[in-house]
Amino acid sequence: MNIDFVFSWAENEQGKMVHVDNVPRGIQCGCKCPYCHERLLARHGEVRQHGFAHHSDTRGANLKICYVVTMYKLAEQIIQSAKRIHAPSYYGIFPEMDIEFVDVRIDSCFERADKQPDVIATTKEGQQYLIEFLFQYKIQHKTAIDYKNMNCLEIDLSNQSLETLESFLLSSSKDRKWMNNVTYFSQVGSLYNKAGKPVRVVDESECRQCELGCSYHCAGVPVYSLTGINQYLVIEESGHKYRLCKSELFQNYQQEYERIKSENERKERIKEKERLEAEARKKKEEEELKISIEKRKAELAEKSRIIDEQEALSDPSSRTCFQCEYNLQWANRNGYANCGAWKSISVPQKTPPSCARACKRFRRIIS
Repeated sequence: MNIDFVFSWAENEQGKMVHVDNVPRGIQCGCKCPYCHERLLARHGEVRQHGFAHHSDTRGANLKICYVVTMYKLAEQIIQSAKRIHAPSYYGIFPEMDIEFVDVRIDSCFERADKQPDVIATTKEGQQYLIEFLFQYKIQHKTAIDYKNMNCLEIDLSNQSLETLESFLLSSSKDRKWMNNVTYFSQVGSLYNKAGKPVRVVDESECRQCELGCSYHCAGVPVYSLTGINQYLVIEESGHKYRLCKSELFQNYQQEYERIKSENERKERIKEKERLEAEARKKKEEEELKISIEKRKAELAEKSRIIDEQEALSDPSSRTCFQCEYNLQWANRNGYANCGAWKSISVPQKTPPSCARACKRFRRIIS
């Protein structure tokens, strides 16, 4: 707030805000500061600054606070006298417009700890509007206004002066926003339906659980930013956040999402079937290999048995240690075998081949 401390308005003896041009000069103006309650001088002329001035040179009041409180009181009086306010657009759904009142009540108490708004105004339809003033300079209520289920308009006066205030309140849409508007909010759905664009007003808690919005596309009414990033319109109302879900688009998205979901499930079923078939083939191959190995072992065992029987019937004189499975072929030297079981059968480690003729452990190598 850029304050130049030109006090062109002050409070008269009846508690009304009056302009310096409409009161007598000097101390005879009968005006006081609405904050520190000090008597004011009305200065008319070009030599000294045109406006009100505090009478005492030893005052301890903060001029910033005095100025802001003066503006605060004047803002209340302007709305009470004009019985209207220029309201901003409601999320681009309802346009900015003048709202006319038949009754305007003001608090007239700047520093307070309760939750009463600055202005309570009523339209001819019986709708009540709470109007709350905001200052960048920290003079405000100690407790937040409870505006749930009410129409509440917040207006920031930080960039205004006493001279611009009336035009700002009654003609501008800047520096103000709807904190709550149950009147507009209750009409959002029907307004879109009348325009042939049906929507469903959905609490964001429901949106967070929406499988379609989380996994595919949100069917909410979009808000396009300058960066080109697509966001969705969010309406704050009575402590909750809402989105406007486009009914037709939601149905289209739902059908497409179900189609994609069904196709993905079909692919997953095929993939699972192929996995199970691959596992079955692998298991079958392992079983076949196991059977083949067992069969081969049985064949070798049978062959060994037959050879043993043949050996038993054949002439042992034809056997040599070089034909025995116990012979360590890599250790054969100079015509001698090298029996791996030489200790247990009591033969030399450097084994003469002829030992096989009398060896009871002889076992012919099966090729």
